[in-house]
Formats: sequence, structure tokens, C-alpha cells
Amino acid sequence: MRYKGSFIINYKLRALTGLRVGGSREEFDIGGTDNPVMKLPVEMPDYFGENKPLPKGAPYIPGSSIKGKMRSLLEWVYGRVEAMYQKNSSEIEKAGKPCDCGECEVCKVFGTGDAKTFERLEQEGKEQPGPARAKFFDAYPTEDTLNRLQNALGQGIFTEIKTENQINRITSRANPRKVERVPAGSEFEGSVIFDCYKESDNELIGVIFNGMKKLEDSFLGGYGSRGSGRVQFKDIEVIWRPADYYKGNGNEEKVVDKAKSVDEILSRLGEIKKKCS
Repeated sequence: MRYKGSFIINYKLRALTGLRVGGSREEFDIGGTDNPVMKLPVEMPDYFGENKPLPKGAPYIPGSSIKGKMRSLLEWVYGRVEAMYQKNSSEIEKAGKPCDCGECEVCKVFGTGDAKTFERLEQEGKEQPGPARAKFFDAYPTEDTLNRLQNALGQGIFTEIKTENQINRITSRANPRKVERVPAGSEFEGSVIFDCYKESDNELIGVIFNGMKKLEDSFLGGYGSRGSGRVQFKDIEVIWRPADYYKGNGNEEKVVDKAKSVDEILSRLGEIKKKCS
């Protein structure tokens, strides 16, 4: 393996329905919600430029949430759930864990955390998967989203409280619960960095975009079966930075500039793959 370069994939993620990525409850408020979303614990100074901070309490989407959901969906798509079940049918807990074969597309892109996998492949004389190709970073709300939310909801307020009821089928007794969500229409900016180590990695870059497409047809966060978490990727930018860029004698190249949809990216996948050849 030899490092060839990195794709920088920047995007906006739009919540088509209320979005709920759960956080921890650190304080008790009478009448408050038991199900808060992830929020910034401290202000991020100058995030939007000089004297324009990302305020404390602003909701955000952890990179781990995007990566975990996308990997889970792709393991169904690529048949890795079935493969894990066939290998561990007597141990359901192990069968339902992420694929650990170290040979499939998903393992190479997202990583293989089990050290035994590397030992097994070495003993069998098979190729090692190498380091995880993709790194997912936290996605933060756009400045326009924060302004719109505060104008509509009040200063320092960025979320809605959705009240739900669970009804007993026999007694009709209600069991209400309050769920915090980021309102529909909110947009977040995030990025994925994909490292290329060998020529065959040009086939793996498409896995990321396939995962984005599948995520659009599923949901992000919790309460998806009840209408939350429908998202859409937009303004997708793909930048190629060859190894020479990091040595100080190479330039980056913008391969795709603000694609309106994942479908547009997929239609130009051949053009993107050539950079890692």
C-alpha cells in the first residue's frame, strides 16, 4: 500500500422531517423533556467568521451517528448481515454485530476493529484490509438555519418539543411522552474524508455515495418509524488532494462543485474514480 491522496467530500444535510439524534440529559427541569437531542456544550467562537460564534446549545449531528447508520444500512445492502448470521447463527449477539471479515467493501471503507481478523487473514495468506478509508466528521447547523430557528422560536432556542401518546388498546389510557427534535427544514454542514492507498480503492469511493443514497431512503437518528429523521444531501462538493499536496508541491482539484443531489454525484462517479487510479 502507498498513500495516493484524499477525497474531501463536503455536503449539506437537510432535515425533511423533524430530526432527533439523542443526547444525554445532564440536568433535571420540571416539565422538561426526558429525551433531549445532541447539543453543543460550549460556544465555538468565530465559527461563522469574526465575532460570529456557533452558540452553546445549538444542535449538531455527531459524525459517529452518520457513520454508524450508513454502515448498518450498507451491510444490509451488500449482504454482510446475512454473512455474519451464517457464520454466527448460534450466537445472535455476535451475529448482529458489524461485519468483521476484513475482505468486503464495507470493512475496507469503514474499518475492521477486531484484531483477530488481521491475524486470521495473515494465517490464511490473504491480503490485509489496511486502514479504514473513510473518516466522518460532526455536522453543524448553518448560520441561516440558526437565525431562522431563533427568529421563529426565540433567542437561544433551536429545537421543538413533540408530544406523543402511547394508548392502551383495552383501557384507552394515554401514556404521554415528550421528544425533542430539530425542526424540519434545518440544514447542517458536514464532511467525509476518504483516503486512497491503492488503485483498487477507486472502486470503494462509490460505497460512500451509495451509503448516502440509502440513508436518504431510510432515516437518521431515532423515532424513524414514527416520522422523524428523513434527510436529504445537497450541495455536495468533491475535492481531490493528491499525496504531493501534503508535501507542499501539489495542488488540490475540485472534481465536483456543489452537486444538487447524490444522483448527480453517482452520474459522475467515473470521473471521480479516475483520480485514485
